[in-house]
This record gives sequence, structure tokens and C-alpha cells, in this order.
Amino acid sequence: MAGKFITLEGIDGSGKSTQSQKISQWLESFTGLKTVRTFEPGGWPDGERLREFILSSKNFSSMSELLLFLADRAEHVSRLILPSLADGFNVVCERWNESTLAYQSGGHGLEVSVIERIIESCNFPEPYAKIFLDVPPEIAFERVRLRNNHSDKFEAEGLSLMRKVSDSYRLMSDRFIHIDCGEMSEDEIFWAIVERLEAKIHGDSD
Repeated sequence: MAGKFITLEGIDGSGKSTQSQKISQWLESFTGLKTVRTFEPGGWPDGERLREFILSSKNFSSMSELLLFLADRAEHVSRLILPSLADGFNVVCERWNESTLAYQSGGHGLEVSVIERIIESCNFPEPYAKIFLDVPPEIAFERVRLRNNHSDKFEAEGLSLMRKVSDSYRLMSDRFIHIDCGEMSEDEIFWAIVERLEAKIHGDSD
């Protein structure tokens, strides 16, 4: 069985990190292959400095911000994701191209067609499965607010941004394994994801 590249999407506070950990452990057991867990921006070796730079600055234009995120993704692909897949590993990544579309278009007003053309020119690998954790913005915002760490500039833009980004994700719902989280528990969300992934993997192997 070849390694699977799986991405998780959703607004801040939707539970991506929690589900990424759970899915990575399950996928390793299910496939018998080592699973690399990563995230964007900055999930590649030495990527933390670029992550901090992107998320801490409040002065970039929307286009500059887009290009910085894609530069980060290019390094992520070349330094971690493609080498891991080439070694036969699974890769589970928090955020991918749809995150860029949702935040830079729905959140910050760039035209979808412009973003899509630039992303297409980058020739990034296509995930085997994309999972969208659809959490009501009000619930996600409260989770973010209760965190006892610093907020990056996207979290600081608040509930208004979360609503715009959430709407943008929902317009792309046909691209995803769409998990309508609602008031579901972490375990209920996890098993809903597993059920869909197992069906996809078994279906593709028939």
C-alpha cells in the first residue's frame, strides 16, 4: 500500500490539531506505514522562523501575504512532504491549498481565479483525501478566545473573519470529506472521519 497524503481544513478553533494527531495514529495502524504529521505554515525543517514572520506581521498586502504562504508551501513540499511520500510514508497535514483560498479570498478579498492560477502554477501534490472540519464560527471563536497563548493576526481579526472564511470553505464543500461537526465530541468527529477514510481506501483497492 502506498503512503497516503491527507489534509485537514477548517477555521481556527475547529480542532484540526486534535484530529490530526488521532488520524495519524489510526492511519499508521491501519496501513502499517509510518505517518508523518505536519502543518502549515512552517511545518518543514527550519520553517518556524518563516511561520512567525508571516503570522506576526500586520503590514503585508493581501498579494504579498498569499505569495509568502505559497513560498512556505513550496519549501514544505520539497523538504518534507515529497521526501516522506517517496519513502513510502503517510503524511497528514493541517491546512493546504483550500486553506489559502478560504483565507485569502473569503477572508481578505483576493479573486479566487487569481489565487487558483498561482497555486496551479506551483504544481503542488494533490492530497489523497481532504477533510473539512465544519465547526460553527461562534464555537470556534470561543475556543480560540479561551486559549492561554498569544493570538496570531488571523485569530485577532475575530468572529467576522471566521464567518467569512467558514462561508468560503462551505462553497468548496464538494472538494472535501465534509464533517459537519456541530456539537459532536472529539471522539465522534474522529470516528466519523475514520468511517469515511476507510470507505475511500477500501473502495479504491477494489
